[in-house]
Amino acid sequence: MLTGLLLFILFLLCLYFALRKPTNLPPGVWGLPLLGKFPSSSQRFADQVKELRPRYGDIITWRVGGRIQVFLCNYITIKRVLNKQEFQDRPDFATFIAYGAGDLRGVIVGNGTKWLMHRRFMLRQLRNLGMGKSKAEEAIQEEAALMVQDFKKHTNEDKTLPMSLGVAVFNVIWKMVANKRFEPDETEAHDIIRLVWEMNQSLQKGKVMLFNFLPLLAACAPEWLKRRWGLQKARKLTEKINQVTKEYVDEHLKTFNRLYIRDLIDEYLLAMEDDNDISVYSLEDLYLVATDLLVAGVETTTNTMRWAILYLAKFPEVQRRVQREIDNVIPRGTLPMYQHKSKLPYFEAVLSEVHRIASLVPLAVPHVASKDTELEGYSIPKGTVLYPHLECCHRDPTLWERPDEFYPEHFLDADGKYINKEGLLPFSVGRRVCAGESLARVELFIFLLALLQNFTFSAPKGEKLSTEVDLDELFLNICKPFRIIISERQ
Repeated sequence: MLTGLLLFILFLLCLYFALRKPTNLPPGVWGLPLLGKFPSSSQRFADQVKELRPRYGDIITWRVGGRIQVFLCNYITIKRVLNKQEFQDRPDFATFIAYGAGDLRGVIVGNGTKWLMHRRFMLRQLRNLGMGKSKAEEAIQEEAALMVQDFKKHTNEDKTLPMSLGVAVFNVIWKMVANKRFEPDETEAHDIIRLVWEMNQSLQKGKVMLFNFLPLLAACAPEWLKRRWGLQKARKLTEKINQVTKEYVDEHLKTFNRLYIRDLIDEYLLAMEDDNDISVYSLEDLYLVATDLLVAGVETTTNTMRWAILYLAKFPEVQRRVQREIDNVIPRGTLPMYQHKSKLPYFEAVLSEVHRIASLVPLAVPHVASKDTELEGYSIPKGTVLYPHLECCHRDPTLWERPDEFYPEHFLDADGKYINKEGLLPFSVGRRVCAGESLARVELFIFLLALLQNFTFSAPKGEKLSTEVDLDELFLNICKPFRIIISERQ
């Protein structure tokens, strides 16, 4: 009897400490015991957080399910926090674990020493393979020329953007990773790109996010519930992507020659052979590193291009001004080069404004506190999930003259010269800043420049293009599918 009573009291004490609100958290929403307060499905999560900002300030707590979440809505705070060691890890989200093939591995969702070693390896090898150098720019120019030729096949038609846009982006990164490129109309490339898009959607759409907010659910839920709420689908699609990269790695294993290194996969196999430390370098990790480069390299750049074309078609006066500037600098028929950037201030301003207004990853990729720590005078318990609210920076009225409008003049001074402005963080910042930022910037510059040299984009007759985002996408601002007219410039 006494033993049972003591166990019951112990249970109540454990429950009390598990459910009580930690002291000195940033202000915000706590919600019900165990459940917290779930975001509405009728409004973007990022918008719901923004609505809390006038009441709670720039650092906001919002408990969802069993997760304490803290949102950082200030540019200076975001920069400071993301450079701290204790805030660099990723949370153990069920979708992250599904993406990491059952663990937090790879470069995007990995943690710890292995993550750091692989990130350094990736950056070093991408630079060796041409990222930030003329070699990569030449490859981008070649893909741009082929993309232009394919776009010419789709002029004067009311349709969605050609798949060759995604293929061009895919080819740039995949040539570095696997020494492979595809023609614009190759079905295999189209299938891989569609698979990437479908997988990314599966990781953030519908009820699958409940497994992130309720950690015990992912551990205890029956398989039928995981199937019904989308977690099994996310796992299967991730497995398909990993199978794609595995096939390329396995082919490299058959033909590997340490005296003839072709690409990043070969560099990794060489590191495995020389290091002999399977705790750092392994085939399983190589599959995930290659998958990271495939997914990140295709998704973000392609979607930024889609946003840019959508805004230029919606604002034809901006498009005409950009084209006049391009024509004055680059003779028609000449391939654009990144060195033209300094002579194209308005074009650069337009591209920066697309980054700002679209805010492709509005809440960035979440981080987690690896230990109990302090932040701006608040106590942050270990395990707290932190979201850098990049869109808050991008729409901050104290930083931008017209925060909710497409206004390229945000990035021009009184003399029409381009100016870098603090508050623009399209590639995040800090220790986990996008590893492919320099490559993506050159791709976006040359690809968009080549398209505007050769084509004008406009809305179908009688239609009004919408810049609304897909509400089903919880953590990515993806524009809704749109149809457009591509007209070849004379």
